[in-house]
Amino acid sequence: MNALALEPGERTQIRAWHAIDGRRSLLRAAAFVAIWLGCAAVALAVPLLALRLACYCIAGACAQGLVILMHDGVHHVLFRNRVANRWVAFVCGLPAFLSVTSYRVGHFPHHRHERGARDPDEIENFSTEPRVHAALLVALLLAGDVFGLWRVGPWNVVRARGAERRAVALEYALIVAAFAAAVILLPGVWLLHGWLLPSLFARQLTNVRTLAEHALTGHSRLTATRSVPSNRFVSFFMCNLNYHHVHHLYPGVPWYHLPALHAMLAGRLERSGAQIYRSYTAFLLDFARFVARAWGPGGRDQALTLRPAA
Repeated sequence: MNALALEPGERTQIRAWHAIDGRRSLLRAAAFVAIWLGCAAVALAVPLLALRLACYCIAGACAQGLVILMHDGVHHVLFRNRVANRWVAFVCGLPAFLSVTSYRVGHFPHHRHERGARDPDEIENFSTEPRVHAALLVALLLAGDVFGLWRVGPWNVVRARGAERRAVALEYALIVAAFAAAVILLPGVWLLHGWLLPSLFARQLTNVRTLAEHALTGHSRLTATRSVPSNRFVSFFMCNLNYHHVHHLYPGVPWYHLPALHAMLAGRLERSGAQIYRSYTAFLLDFARFVARAWGPGGRDQALTLRPAA
């Protein structure tokens, strides 16, 4: 990354941060499962709406966290062993009905062609008219993960070739079998409070996260991504993927090293014009201002970049 003017010592440190410690990912996955099960038990035992909503939200954050660990598996940085990497990633993605191989088929082009014509996640490829673009982004915020499930699943099966297609077919057969067994063996009320309702929260959290990662950013290597450091609570459940700039610059760095990498590079990224937000609330407020401008008078002249509030 010559544009960041790295010192030799910094390059050495970044190489060190590529080290993989599978135990840390296993412990985080176990923590997510334990918190999820605890929230499900409370939601089942205490019929208090406010408490149940809080449980669904936290359990949903755990479900999203497992998917983010799966995402590390997509980049082959969960474990050094490729077999363990694939199948632990598969288990992490299973509750979200995601095939790790299918996800990889669409995700690598996103990294290679970030915010370009060949990026499968790029909304500007659908429309650059500001009002239409704003409408598409609002749709993604409200229901983007529904489209994402289709794109990551059936659409990527079409795009996969050879061994990848066979791997996707195997993984989806196992996912369907696991869900069928759950429906047959578990009481419906358990699935409702323990999986279905938390999954609705997980999908909305995913919509906010994915919108914040790339929507209305620049198009250069250093500005096409947005980071939202937020706070430790958010970073815990997001496995630090909110430090999205450094993930895209160094996708081989595991999730537990991203905060330190961000601390090293944040000043230079900001001087390069990158957007770094203090919180997701601040991002959503600026996004709302963009939509209001796009749909207001003179909206057709609105630039497709976010202007952070002072």
